[in-house]
Amino acid sequence: MESHLPESPRTASATPRLETMDVEPLMTRDYETRPAFVYERLRAKYGPVAPVDLYGLKIWLVLGYQEVLEVLRNENQWKKDPKHWKALQEGRVPPDWPMLAAYQVSHTLLQDDQQRKESRAAIEAALRPYQDPGQPQAAELEAAVARQTDELITFFADGGTTGWADLSAEFARPLPLLVINRLFGFPVEQTDDIFMDAWRMMDSGPDAAEAIGRLNTATSQLAAYKRKNPGDDLTSRLIEAGPHLSDEQIGLELYAMLIYSDHITQSITHTVLEVLTGNTRAQASLSVGTFHELVNRVHIASPPWRNLALRYPVSDVVLGDFHIAAGDVVMPSVAAAHGDPMFAKALNDDSVMSTRAHLAWGAGPHQCPSRDLAEMVSTTAVSRLFERCDLELGLPVDQLPWRSSSYIRGLKSFPVKYTMRQLPPGARPDLSTPVTPAPAAEPGGGEPESPAQPQQRPRSRLWRFLASLRGGANPRN
Repeated sequence: MESHLPESPRTASATPRLETMDVEPLMTRDYETRPAFVYERLRAKYGPVAPVDLYGLKIWLVLGYQEVLEVLRNENQWKKDPKHWKALQEGRVPPDWPMLAAYQVSHTLLQDDQQRKESRAAIEAALRPYQDPGQPQAAELEAAVARQTDELITFFADGGTTGWADLSAEFARPLPLLVINRLFGFPVEQTDDIFMDAWRMMDSGPDAAEAIGRLNTATSQLAAYKRKNPGDDLTSRLIEAGPHLSDEQIGLELYAMLIYSDHITQSITHTVLEVLTGNTRAQASLSVGTFHELVNRVHIASPPWRNLALRYPVSDVVLGDFHIAAGDVVMPSVAAAHGDPMFAKALNDDSVMSTRAHLAWGAGPHQCPSRDLAEMVSTTAVSRLFERCDLELGLPVDQLPWRSSSYIRGLKSFPVKYTMRQLPPGARPDLSTPVTPAPAAEPGGGEPESPAQPQQRPRSRLWRFLASLRGGANPRN
């Protein structure tokens, strides 16, 4: 392919317009299996910013650490609201473009300036009790996450001392679901559907638009119910912290938090994978039991979100070696930035503590507001897993099946062989035991049931689904 680099990195007028450039597709088999190789090839050809084709649309992929940092921090120049997306406003984005549905809603992740500040202030206030170690809600949540983690480990072990498990489907995916259920106050059965729809949305597949519609409906209904029947949950606290927000907007903010729940899933699986594939920094942290440091090192080596949400410059600007026109689409790549030689050479392999200057949580005004909570869940999950189990990869690393996603670097399945180090604490979850739902579990479903006469129902589809997976992860089957 002919290079379109201008002769000088500062001769912006010499750069061809993005729409006239001959670019290669980003979403290839190589990118799915060897993204670092693709980033380095693009970096060698174009420098810290590269033009690529994303599902048929031409965009700028930002590869350099300093350039990504500039895009994330400078909200005056780089906007997230799609109203600044020139091709979209001119009707040049096909209605079936896979990622379009995710950009047709308005929540904090896609807001700028004062609107973002107001929404984010309410979110941070609602999250504060769950992220402040001095608050009882934070301690209770951490204890609950530890119990849920142990329950999942006990369940996939099924009373045995060794066996096979799909660590993604049987552990890393359901744990955030359980945490969200506790935080949001969703009914267990409804949470199953919500989490699966969040997964469909993140994959940007053909059913993404329908999934996003169902998610927004469910979270808005929950907000309406909690406004009339507040409880000790994140939804009720968000309503209290943002009285100016409508039920629909509360629902959209909950939806935005659901998007980031996948970060926890990938944080867990990436951490285990880095340890099992011989990452010396990760193994060193594990050997001394510094699990928080282990997770942080993996966020540097293998960030769960490899790319972040689209940005749009409000005026023509030079970034890297290219002229970026106002309204062009720019996608900042965290994974590529972490592979930038300038960032990589600054890492100290001998340091006890790794840098916190990485971009796995974003940076600037849109940095993840639930970072402490997500790190707590990931660290708790990884620590309990390695304390209770010895693990081996179930497949050669080059045969692991990766998801095709422009945002997430995630495994479709993660087969491992486990050997239990500790006897499971307590009995494993019993699917035959009915579960008593909390009163008034169904939002919008009428008056609360009387606590004196609880209605019994079987365990949720989540646990029945997990039961169907048990023992089926052996790649030799």
